[in-house]
Amino acid sequence: MNLKPSDLPLLVSLDVLLEERNVTRAALRLNVTQPALSGHLARLRRLFNDPLLVPSQTGRGMVPTPKAEEMAATLRDALAQIGTLSEFDQTFDPSRDAATFRVAGSFSAIGTFARPLIRSIDAWHNRDLRIAFRVGREDINVLAQFEHGEIDVLLVPGEQVPPSLKARPLVADRFVMVQRAGHPRGRGPLTMAEYCALGHMIVSPIGRLDGLMDQYLAEQGYRRDVVVSAPDGDSIGPVLLTTDLVCTIPLSMVDSVGPGVEAFSIPMDIPNMSVAMAWPERLDKRPAHRWLREQIMAIGQRVDAVRRTVDNYLPPSPKPNSRGYN
Repeated sequence: MNLKPSDLPLLVSLDVLLEERNVTRAALRLNVTQPALSGHLARLRRLFNDPLLVPSQTGRGMVPTPKAEEMAATLRDALAQIGTLSEFDQTFDPSRDAATFRVAGSFSAIGTFARPLIRSIDAWHNRDLRIAFRVGREDINVLAQFEHGEIDVLLVPGEQVPPSLKARPLVADRFVMVQRAGHPRGRGPLTMAEYCALGHMIVSPIGRLDGLMDQYLAEQGYRRDVVVSAPDGDSIGPVLLTTDLVCTIPLSMVDSVGPGVEAFSIPMDIPNMSVAMAWPERLDKRPAHRWLREQIMAIGQRVDAVRRTVDNYLPPSPKPNSRGYN
């Protein structure tokens, strides 16, 4: 294969085709006609002596060949490196420049940062400035997602950041229990006996019935009753408002649950949940990415300030008289 400088636009087309797996959508992203992109694909097939993308058996979209799958990560990384050559002296203007940001993270981190980040982007009134969120799953390889360009920033507890990524701590939060207003438990200080006896809901994209809080409880000789595992954080408010279940979440996430819930301190020594922002080295100097990180860090500072203020108004909880409640 003899790759010439004039073939670079073809590689850009291939990168988008491998991501979209659909000629029509890829043509829209590249701002070319569908016949022109089909011509690019034909030239790429001759260049690599491989079909690269073939029609799906379902009749919807296209499927990459094994050779194309092997090339995808290397191609994306190579184009990203080339792209940085023109960015050293550039700046990013959120009022007019186009950018699509993909932010992934734990349900609690997304629940805390999504709304203020959306407001921050919407304030620029730029329709070419887009953002997409995805809640991470325990069984997903985030490094592969970064390599494939599926995510740009990761928001997770600090201890979950892969060591190969750059990271910045954002906020140290503490866990609280939330219940609906008018809950039959009342509004008195929470005891460990009450906490463990109540019916709990947790959030797990893969349907687990235990979480980080259950590990902390087990270490101190306690066990709670988890009866509901919800797929996402948006379920918390509607479920709590229509049941007597309770949920344990970071304090900074309480507002995102919605109105009609009350937060209470948990009478147990629990480590704070530290949220960190992580990203790969290759994105570090990109102006748009740097701007996004600055917005997230500013939100983290505001969240931390609000958390400290709200923390002062939480009803105190008594320390347990004994340990080992079941």
